Amino acid sequence: MEILLFPPIAFIISLLFVMLVSGLLSPLAAKPARVPGSAKHKAYGCGEDVPVDQAKAIPDYQGFFPFAIFFTLLHVAGLMLATWSFNPASAGIELVIGYAVSVMVILAILFVG
Repeated sequence: MEILLFPPIAFIISLLFVMLVSGLLSPLAAKPARVPGSAKHKAYGCGEDVPVDQAKAIPDYQGFFPFAIFFTLLHVAGLMLATWSFNPASAGIELVIGYAVSVMVILAILFVG
C-alpha cells in the first residue's frame, strides 16, 4: 500500500480521479449562449471594435525584467541572510559579507549602469 504514496503514482491517481469527476460533471456545465452577429474570432478590445491592422499587440517587457531580477535577488538575498543568522558559525562571516556585497554590486549594475 505504500506504493500509493510514491509521488508519481499519487499524481497519476489524482489526475485520473479529476478526469473522472470532470467527465461525470461536464453534462451539468452551462452551455455558451449563441449571440447572433458576434464573430468568435474577431478582435475585441474594451468594448470597441479594433481594426484588423491594429489587432496584434506587441508587448514590451523591457521594463519588467529589471524589476523581476530585483525582486528575485532581494528575496533570495533576504532568505539566505536570514537562514545564516540561525547558525552563523556554519559559514564564516566573510562569506555572509561577501554574499551581501555581491548582491549590492549586482543591483547597482542593474539599476545604475
